Amino acid sequence: MLVSAKDVLLALLIGAEVFAIAALWPLSEWAAVARRRTGLVVALLVIAACVGLTTLGFLPVSVDLIGGRQALGRAIGWLPLPLFIGLPNAVCVASAQSLARAGASARHARATALVVAVLALGIEPFATLAAGCGLAGTCV
Repeated sequence: MLVSAKDVLLALLIGAEVFAIAALWPLSEWAAVARRRTGLVVALLVIAACVGLTTLGFLPVSVDLIGGRQALGRAIGWLPLPLFIGLPNAVCVASAQSLARAGASARHARATALVVAVLALGIEPFATLAAGCGLAGTCV
């Protein structure tokens, strides 16, 4: 059996996804208790990048707003995969910290953050596919 570098990279990405899912529980506790502005800003930037890449996948190929989807795809390379792996964690941090700042109890903020992160886990594979085919210019 021939193992290529791409196979090893995909195995590492799957391991990173498993680790990201396992990290949701302690991450939600940290986010509900520690109100750090930097964590919230980084989480919101990851969410905005993922939403932007997914939106690119749903635009028709004839609407090329950025002047070259394939050029953008080549420029950012494998960056969308780590972004989408971190999406549930970013959603968890952003929701827990925003609820804690709004005055919700730490228990309720943590529970809500976990529920929202699980919903993001369900959406993540489809958003990753949409972003990938959008960068390749093959969607819609």
